[in-house]
Amino acid sequence: MAYEEKSTHQAPATEEGMNETLEAAEERAAELVEAAEEKSAEGSEAGQEEAPKASESHEAPAKKPARPQERVVAAREMVQSTEAEIEACMLGVQKELEEFDAYEREALEPLIRESKELMERLGDQGVEIEAAVTAVELEDPEEEKLQIEDLPSGKLGAWFWGLIAGVATVGGWYAYAAQKAGEPLIPSTVPDMGYFSKLAGKVSLLLGPAENPSVGAAVVIGSALVVWWLVYMILVALRNAKNQRIAQEVEEQAHFYCQKKEECKTKMEEVREHLDALKNTLQKYEVLLREKNAGLHRAIFIEEADSFDKLHAKSQEMAREVQAMLDELKKLLAAPMARSGALTQESVEALRHAKRVINDLILRLYN
Repeated sequence: MAYEEKSTHQAPATEEGMNETLEAAEERAAELVEAAEEKSAEGSEAGQEEAPKASESHEAPAKKPARPQERVVAAREMVQSTEAEIEACMLGVQKELEEFDAYEREALEPLIRESKELMERLGDQGVEIEAAVTAVELEDPEEEKLQIEDLPSGKLGAWFWGLIAGVATVGGWYAYAAQKAGEPLIPSTVPDMGYFSKLAGKVSLLLGPAENPSVGAAVVIGSALVVWWLVYMILVALRNAKNQRIAQEVEEQAHFYCQKKEECKTKMEEVREHLDALKNTLQKYEVLLREKNAGLHRAIFIEEADSFDKLHAKSQEMAREVQAMLDELKKLLAAPMARSGALTQESVEALRHAKRVINDLILRLYN
């Protein structure tokens, strides 16, 4: 009984709480429904956006293989583009060689002559220096350029042989009809339209019991055209198959040729880098040689020396340095830079040794 009284007393409060709970649940459910509808709408929009992409991807036509002539044209354009790059690179190297030749002729050679004259005044017989640096083969003289010609379509020849086949078909029908008509293959008189109508009527008997010249003529002309068309199409197809093989070979030759040209371009870049390093080293020799020449002029004048033995010890050391630089310049300038488009090993070794010598001389100045 106590329990019943307690329940009866708390019933009104519980009903209010239940009402509030139901209202909260309804609001929560409404929010969930709205969220679900928004997600559904977003999903449908995304699906609509993706659907055209999938449709476009599905409907995109597959790329057809290029025709033989198009492949040959593409190969020729690739070769021409590569050759244009090689030509531009070669022109750049040639321009640098011309600049180097001008530097050697205008600045270096007069300085070397002055050094030789000073050494000769001191009793040295001198060093003959001949420049071979600019005698550069930037390309392999034995390598020929790749020539790519257009492919023949074969249509003209196919048309001609198709025509021959069509004429032969007409000749076959003529022989058949003449035999059926009892006429000689070579008539004794000039045949007229009646003669040919008679022969056409014999041909028409293949299709019916009665002679019909019009039907016979249609059979002859139609079969001749069909034979002409078949021969034409077969020969064009055979030519196309052959052109496919030729185009494949041309592409392989073009790729191989372009690869070799890229290697040639790399070699020319090596020549250009070597030329830049060579010029930088020669400029160091030029600076030091001018300084040493001035020192020898001073020594010869002040010390009144007409031979090496009469020089002061420091002046003798300076003369030895000049001689060492002249020896290195002789080796460096006598080594050809490139043969058959490739940098020569003797030029590389000569430059390496010349760098070591000039760097040692520079270090002595600051030690």
